[in-house]
Amino acid sequence: MKLIWQILLLVAIVFIIVKRAGIVALFAKQKYAKGDYLGSLKIFNIASKVGNLGAGDTILFGYNCLRCGELAAAKKVFADAVMLTKPNTADRYRVTSLQALVSWKEGDIDDAIEKLEDVYNNNFRITTIYQNLGIMYNLKGDGKKAVDFNEEAYDYNSDDNIITDNLAEAYAINGEYDKAKEIYEELLARDPEPRFPEAYYGYGELLIKQGEKEKGIELIEKSLEKPFSFLSLKSKEEIEQMLEEYKK
Repeated sequence: MKLIWQILLLVAIVFIIVKRAGIVALFAKQKYAKGDYLGSLKIFNIASKVGNLGAGDTILFGYNCLRCGELAAAKKVFADAVMLTKPNTADRYRVTSLQALVSWKEGDIDDAIEKLEDVYNNNFRITTIYQNLGIMYNLKGDGKKAVDFNEEAYDYNSDDNIITDNLAEAYAINGEYDKAKEIYEELLARDPEPRFPEAYYGYGELLIKQGEKEKGIELIEKSLEKPFSFLSLKSKEEIEQMLEEYKK
């Protein structure tokens, strides 16, 4: 009996040693799920030092670095994630799509688009790819291309708020203001309403351009009540400055 317990204890010790990084990462994921991204990042950093993280944990670690604005760290973690994933797999496509967001935040929209188009053209077409590539086409400013792609994205998942916001923005970029207004109205009427600021200040700007300044300003003010992050299209400070300009 004593021997059996000794064997079980040894197995448990070996398991903990081998899986120690994953065990620590569990605490990081709990923090992440609660919205404590900085706390999660600290624990992920510990997990990466005590052992080898698996592919899924490494991808989440990299995304958390990115979300917290740690671009250099995100690039390194995603490079590690490439080594942990096989070509032409869902995990590798996820890594590539996140590397595209790093390129965007470094100011290279063309590289971000190239990476996302590579994923899209390999038929890995999920909501997040439609979200992010739609955003990049909007930022690039090619109205026709942005509209065509974001309409396709909307056909794929019209319930997604980011995709819907992308389509409204694409219509606005392309000068199709009535269509943009219709989509924005649909988006803001949803329950629950969007939890990101872009929908509010985007529609607010559109209304101001159409002469509805008071309502537009109200929406921009409401956008400032929403959470901003490093991955927001504009910073809170930029929107506050925008609001000041429109109030003059």
